[in-house]
Amino acid sequence: MRGHGALLRDEILAAAVRVIDGADSEAEVSLRGIAREAGIAAPSVYAHFDDLDRVLEAVAESSWVQVSDEIAEHVQQATDPRERLLIGCRVYVSFAQRHPLRYALMTQDGHAPPAARRALAVVTRGLLACRGEAPDSDSDPDSDRIAAALSVALHGVAMLHRTDAPNLWLSDFSTDEVIGTLVDGATLLLADAERV
Repeated sequence: MRGHGALLRDEILAAAVRVIDGADSEAEVSLRGIAREAGIAAPSVYAHFDDLDRVLEAVAESSWVQVSDEIAEHVQQATDPRERLLIGCRVYVSFAQRHPLRYALMTQDGHAPPAARRALAVVTRGLLACRGEAPDSDSDPDSDRIAAALSVALHGVAMLHRTDAPNLWLSDFSTDEVIGTLVDGATLLLADAERV
């Protein structure tokens, strides 16, 4: 028996994630396919989502929550702030590799959903912790800018792994080495900004 109300909405969203994860491109994703995966009639989707774009937005938001939760789970094993930040960055890139179409949906829109902003705040707090500040410290324009730059660089690493073309810059280095260099570079920039 199918759920009702919020439960059915969650079932539609879970079905959409399965359809997206099984697709090679966004063109293969349709409301009819999502409804079929959820085991409901296509018109039933409209009681919860106005159109396919709203479903895709909800999938992107829930995917940001998922990657943030995965990061929080994995960083618990870290022993110092740099290791926590490094693990978080690795988990982020790994998520993009495992779920390429969902990752594309998460990052294609011109505005960041609330969960994406929370994910960036996690990176900022990670950088502040590397600088020796408490995780709940208020960030400043320098730390916000450097965290955004680190996030953009991680996005580049994630996107490079989505192509079949050989990568000119990463052929001699592992993804872990590149992520480590990005984290170290960001922490050095933050330390330099503090001295100015």
